[in-house]
Amino acid sequence: MSAPKKYPAERLMNVVLAPVVSEKSTRVADKNRQYVFRVADSATKPEVKAAIELLFKTKVQSVT
Repeated sequence: MSAPKKYPAERLMNVVLAPVVSEKSTRVADKNRQYVFRVADSATKPEVKAAIELLFKTKVQSVT
């Protein structure tokens, strides 16, 4: 696991706190292939994107 040079891996590992499992998030995931996570209050959108890409080895299209 290597983090983008912009953010330290230690920081990225603390950005994503937990997945959100609810009826609404399940519907969104099934319909739009989107996933919902709780993230640290201090995290920026680019940090969230980098953390998800690092943890799940996937390409993130956008963070809302």
